[in-house]
Amino acid sequence: MNALAQAPSPSLPSAGVIWTRTLEAIRQEGLHYALTWLERMRPMEVRENALVLGVPDRFFRDWVDDHYRAMLETHLARLEPSLGRVAYEVVVGPPPSSADLPPAPTVKVNSLRPARLNPRFTFDTYVVADSNQLPAAAAQAVAHRPGHNYNPLYIYGGTGLGKTHLLQAVGNHIWEKDPTQRIVYLSSEQFTNEYVESVREHRMTDFRRKFREECDVLLIDDIQFLGKREETQKEFFYTFETLFGLNKAIVLTSDMVPAEVPGMEDRLRSRFAMGLMADIREPTYETRVAILQKKAEQEGLNLPDPVAHFIAKHVQKNVRELEGALVKLSAMHSLTRQPVTEEFASQVLRDILPAQRTVDVEAIQREVARFYKVTVEALKEDRRHKALAHARQVAMYLSRKLTKSSFPEIASRFNKDHSTVISAVRKVEGLRETDAAVHRDLSELETKLGGM
Repeated sequence: MNALAQAPSPSLPSAGVIWTRTLEAIRQEGLHYALTWLERMRPMEVRENALVLGVPDRFFRDWVDDHYRAMLETHLARLEPSLGRVAYEVVVGPPPSSADLPPAPTVKVNSLRPARLNPRFTFDTYVVADSNQLPAAAAQAVAHRPGHNYNPLYIYGGTGLGKTHLLQAVGNHIWEKDPTQRIVYLSSEQFTNEYVESVREHRMTDFRRKFREECDVLLIDDIQFLGKREETQKEFFYTFETLFGLNKAIVLTSDMVPAEVPGMEDRLRSRFAMGLMADIREPTYETRVAILQKKAEQEGLNLPDPVAHFIAKHVQKNVRELEGALVKLSAMHSLTRQPVTEEFASQVLRDILPAQRTVDVEAIQREVARFYKVTVEALKEDRRHKALAHARQVAMYLSRKLTKSSFPEIASRFNKDHSTVISAVRKVEGLRETDAAVHRDLSELETKLGGM
């Protein structure tokens, strides 16, 4: 074993013995559904207080990690309190039976990846599109010149759109380029917990040394949770000031812009706005297809185009749900060896696909209003602002195309006369033929509404 890899304590049983006991404990609790997956993994070694398990491929790893990590770590803690977590290595070869476990192979490690950084989150595995082009470019710029480009970088957007992926990609790129860089990655919740624990145990000197003196790159996820925590904000402010003054890179993510974070101190809001604020928007239909195709290609899954389009059409909310659907599909394919078809996808994903609902004018108004960032009430008013008028015309066009409502019925929903609806429908029909942007917007809206 490489000298840099931490050897297990002499008092600990071997990885094989620990794993056998863990499986037996799970079996005694009657959790046989889990054993279908867990028995396909092999124990490899104990490293850095973790039991390292061999898995057949990365999709299998993701599935087990998402569904059984908590269960495994709970049982491990009961059996061996010094083991706090599980880790995975992709290995080649058929999995052994639990009754005949092979010796653990040696794992070569050149250096220890910074805590909490996931090696799967890299720039190569991130799909760049119009919805995320700016934050992706800015994150790469920071990774190439930490502390000099866009410091701090503040990435914001809705849940599951890829903020954490970009944040970790920065850390992974910097570490892979220069393993001597001291990278600290954690959520604001974890920062708060460490702060509270340090105050309670009178270890603030160690806390400040970690975040101010022994940190070259600070990556904080979900910074909005610092809001309303006055003492933690104060400590973070001085940490920020110290690192910024030393040209140390700072990258933050949030669900909202600093001005919208409840309880955030003004001095922190102003510091966050000193660098670059970049937002990630919801992926378009085409981007969702591209994400699925790229991830499937990276993981060695043959994903037919019709299946990619089927998933993209029905899973629209965010990237995390897209990837979760693909992981589940691939895991079931790996387990059952059934061909990946639309019918197979429909069966596997039936519990996460949105229920089919009838599309009516009200649903169209809500979706169009959300898409163009206006209110439903504004669509029904007589305001003639250009952007608002276009959104209203699109809603009328879709109401006519996707429902059985007559022109007068649609007009009544918008507080207009039927001639206005006729004119709007004709105008949007013409724009769809001549304006690529309008055509793209309509296709996206129809896809979203088609999933209702």
